[in-house]
Amino acid sequence: MTVLSLASFRQGQGWLLAGLSVATLLSWWYLVHMANGMPSMQAPMPFRPWATLSMWVVMMIAMMLPSAAPGIMMLAASRPQGRHAALLPYLFTLGYLLAWVAYSALATAAQWGLHASDMLTPAQALRSELLAGLMLAAAGIFQWTPWKQACLRYCRSPLGMLAEGFPGTAWRTLTAGMRLGVYCAGCCWALMALMFVGGVMSLAWMAALTLIILLEKLISPWQWLANLLGLGLVALGVLILVG
Repeated sequence: MTVLSLASFRQGQGWLLAGLSVATLLSWWYLVHMANGMPSMQAPMPFRPWATLSMWVVMMIAMMLPSAAPGIMMLAASRPQGRHAALLPYLFTLGYLLAWVAYSALATAAQWGLHASDMLTPAQALRSELLAGLMLAAAGIFQWTPWKQACLRYCRSPLGMLAEGFPGTAWRTLTAGMRLGVYCAGCCWALMALMFVGGVMSLAWMAALTLIILLEKLISPWQWLANLLGLGLVALGVLILVG
């Protein structure tokens, strides 16, 4: 690789990192702006499907893109050189986010069902302490399952997909990103569902879950952390149920 191509490669990585950072910051800005602009939460709000879906999509970008960024950057560093190769990490990111768009649609449907059944407070949290406690306990138990461990292992090491070669075409790169997104959704869906416990628009709850997910994917003793988190969620769920 010549000095010129190496400089261009590093510049491309810089633009990619800047794009990921801007997307994350804008998503958090939007959520903070929305939360601050909401009414006093004393009366139920009407359910608007498209607005709710948009909110969930932005929330998934804000919460999941930071933990996916290291893998995306590693993928960008491993990509082959070529005329259109610089676009591949962006397609990979798009595929990853498309999987979370699908999850957002499911979350929107769940929120609609809970809203229609009058099971949500004006802050979009569960009214029933029984259901909230059960959800916390279920999310904690899920932390100990082989499904969680397998999905988390894949999310932590996305470059395993390169064992059969770099996904060098646009379609293969897009589907590789979608595959990683599906594994990450399989890993984190139960934690994300806890937004209904803390309140869908609770910024503190979003920040706490984002930090937990980031730590699960980045620190070395990840299995220990996942198991300990599971224990804490079960304990909190039981505390709510018996309290």
